[in-house]
Amino acid sequence: MFKHRGLIVLSVVALTGLQACVAPPPRERVVYRAPSGYDGNQNGYYDRNDNAVCHTCGTIRRIEQVRVDQQTTGGGAILGLIIGGLIGNQFGHGGGRAAATMAGAVGGSIVGNSVEENNARAASGYAWRYYVELDDGHEAWVGQYDNPGFRIGDRVIVRGGRRDGHLEFMR
Repeated sequence: MFKHRGLIVLSVVALTGLQACVAPPPRERVVYRAPSGYDGNQNGYYDRNDNAVCHTCGTIRRIEQVRVDQQTTGGGAILGLIIGGLIGNQFGHGGGRAAATMAGAVGGSIVGNSVEENNARAASGYAWRYYVELDDGHEAWVGQYDNPGFRIGDRVIVRGGRRDGHLEFMR
């Protein structure tokens, strides 16, 4: 019934493989800096005088909008080359098969590169960088895509870790 069942299976695998070329958006990020003269002897949520200190609470001191550009890796072109070559190899005999394989490889490479560039362009855009003065004297900057209305002087809590942190309003 299906003369080229292998070609259909290969096409499905190719489309699934090209989905792997989608560049994920950069993660939201938190970077902490110790104040000058900080010796690192604070334990838990208390300072040296046994006063409660929230190490993740602070005040926004500066807000910047920054451009985020995703880069291409060339993986889409390589994956397209391989898949296109495999599909092209299904057609023709002898010298015609070699020509079909080359045509498939070149075409697949062009399509794979184009898909990767389009995905990178779609993932690029603008994000926000918030500089926060923490209550314990540290400084942190938090990068995230959304701005739910933060303004300079707002009290916030830094949630999450260094790789997936974000800001929330203090209640």
